[in-house]
Amino acid sequence: MISRKLKNTRVRVAGVLVEEGKLLLIAHKKKKNIYWLLPGGGVDYGESLCDALKRELREELSIEAEVHDIAFICDSIGPGLERHIVNICFYCTRVNGDLSLGNEKRLHDYSFFDLDGLDDITIFPPIREELKRALGGAEGGPIYIGKRWMEL
Repeated sequence: MISRKLKNTRVRVAGVLVEEGKLLLIAHKKKKNIYWLLPGGGVDYGESLCDALKRELREELSIEAEVHDIAFICDSIGPGLERHIVNICFYCTRVNGDLSLGNEKRLHDYSFFDLDGLDDITIFPPIREELKRALGGAEGGPIYIGKRWMEL
């Protein structure tokens, strides 16, 4: 049995930012693998979810954003329980700044994707259908979409 006292759950906030009908994603590179995810990152102790997302968007993409309602939430739990991330994804809009990739080593690229473009990339966690729904303007889906995990 795994001692849950030794494990920490990471809370990650992310922005669902759509401009001109396209969704903004950021690419990370791990070894030779490139994968795409919503821009965002970890919440620091004592930091609100909205403040954390605003900070992460500044650090990763040099933009200021307004954070709106929650789009969806999912857990990413490794099959061996080696990782547990709670992903809280918010709709947001850019209010200032030109996109520019931050200097964190893992950051590789950023791009806007239309519905068809989402089919051609690896997305972590596996939330492709939820992103398509958000991009298509569909509302009313479930907010908590359950456990999502995908090996790199």
